[in-house]
Amino acid sequence: MNENTSNNPNQTAPKVFEIIDGNTLMAQEYEPLQFAVDKILPHGLFILAGSGKIGKSWLSLDLCVNVATGGKLWEFSSEQGDVLYLALEDNYPRLQDRLNKIKAAAVDISRLKLTTASFGISSGLLEQTYNHLAAYPDTKLIVIDTLERIRDTEFDKNIYACDYRDMTTLREITNKHKLTLLLIHHTRKLHDDDPLNTLSGSMGLVGSVDGVFVLEKDNRTGHDAKLTIANRDTEGFCFKLRFDPDNCKWLFIENFDAQAEKKEAQAEKDEWLFLLVDEFLKDEWSGTATALCDALKAIDPNAEIYPNTITTKLEGNGLFEKNNIRVKRGRGGGDRALVLTRLNDETEQTALPE
Repeated sequence: MNENTSNNPNQTAPKVFEIIDGNTLMAQEYEPLQFAVDKILPHGLFILAGSGKIGKSWLSLDLCVNVATGGKLWEFSSEQGDVLYLALEDNYPRLQDRLNKIKAAAVDISRLKLTTASFGISSGLLEQTYNHLAAYPDTKLIVIDTLERIRDTEFDKNIYACDYRDMTTLREITNKHKLTLLLIHHTRKLHDDDPLNTLSGSMGLVGSVDGVFVLEKDNRTGHDAKLTIANRDTEGFCFKLRFDPDNCKWLFIENFDAQAEKKEAQAEKDEWLFLLVDEFLKDEWSGTATALCDALKAIDPNAEIYPNTITTKLEGNGLFEKNNIRVKRGRGGGDRALVLTRLNDETEQTALPE
């Protein structure tokens, strides 16, 4: 007799996907995305990164005060609520001094809760957080400054897996509560055209959070900076900011156009190349690209010019034509690989010899 396996208590249920069909999904009504700061900082898990001592803590403290008071961060309104700021690299006298410097004492900041100590991710931080949220259920923002101070787990050989694991653990908080968790983090010293690639650690950090804010300075001692915002559920932003040392706040200057910056930088390089050639060239010069690079570097040893690209850079630089300098490729790849001529009424009518 065949045994009825459906009545067998040892029979395990088949593993299947929990699915929803497209029509059912489209018929659902979900709550719209909510924000701690309108447009730029939704509820979820986020990272604010920048190099050491660049001003991340000033920005995060200003953000905390604005959410706690329902104020504005630049042109963006905040959703007022309780705020928890884990200032794990500070002490209370320093925090008091900083709050005085940003003029926070002039407003009611009773909804801003601060602490300078916590457990780590694997040793009690989540329990601490849930207990705090039970006491302050209207918490809208938690800032942890810095991420490294709560990472007490051992790293194995797979850094990506460790980064992803820690972010997944922290995401439990934002999955259970409608709030924003912002982690203050550091960037690497190496430059990268994509700011998201500069975060210290692996791409597991970027891939496992809801958004990344990167604060960068071109000049370490200057006051101007660029804030790049890349969020999963909102449009991206790039702001030019300026630090006000009198009030210790980052001020909004303008929306930053990355393409315009690249064009401006290229225009500066084109102008510098033209000025070098203009100083070097008398009437006419002919020679190889290597010889020309050597001659120009004799004028400016720091000039970024190379034999394999200089011909293209010369031909693509409109300043030469505007200033009556003709750039012509010579015959083949021999000694007359390049011919530079300063034009006048006579030379303008004279064609180069074949």
